[in-house]
Amino acid sequence: MRKYLFLAYPVGLYVIFSLPVLFLSASLKAVFGIDHLLTHALGAMGIALSHITVKRKKMTDVPALPWKQILSYAGIMLIPVVILTLSLTGKAFFKAVTGTFPAIVLGTFFWASLSEELLFREFLICRMQKNGMPRWIILLLPALLFSLCHRPESVSLLGQRFITGVVLGFLFLKTKDLSLCTATHWVYNVIIYTFHCTFQEVSILYSPARAALNVLLCLLSVLGIVVAYSINKSKFAGYT
Repeated sequence: MRKYLFLAYPVGLYVIFSLPVLFLSASLKAVFGIDHLLTHALGAMGIALSHITVKRKKMTDVPALPWKQILSYAGIMLIPVVILTLSLTGKAFFKAVTGTFPAIVLGTFFWASLSEELLFREFLICRMQKNGMPRWIILLLPALLFSLCHRPESVSLLGQRFITGVVLGFLFLKTKDLSLCTATHWVYNVIIYTFHCTFQEVSILYSPARAALNVLLCLLSVLGIVVAYSINKSKFAGYT
């Protein structure tokens, strides 16, 4: 039983940093009206830095954290996303987004994606493989823990995040590339958040179908880049 205690580590770390942030977030929202996503960056940053400086530092089988590659891959993925979003949503985008949008996109979503990929993909998957666990469990269990730690408000959200976790887990198993998984996760969050922020305005100025088309094309563009990378990693890496 003790050999499987490592499974509780990501959840424990998530709880330690997330609970205080939930109370802080609720307080700041009630008193000052500060967007709760801004304060969530503190929890995600705490999780990531705590893991990097303590647990990951002792993991001799992982390379140095690829900060530059994460930023490079995310930048490449964002090029078509920005072009598509500005082309399809136009005035609605600038009308809908608020002043906190850049801070949430660059701060909260970066640290959230990094912390979750470090814990639920790199740490869990590598440890589970070392313990000789079946491949299907290695793929599904981290995805389930990933989904549960997001405190899903409904079964549909639980399922959505579980599928996202499975896809990211599959990507990590195939590439063993933390930077690609983190960048993909980061840009995915940006796309979904932008969709939620702009949906009402896009629907009013254009149509709901146009908002849905934008998010679909953005996701397909990211998928295309990930597939291209996976097919020929060496050539893709030359651009970063």
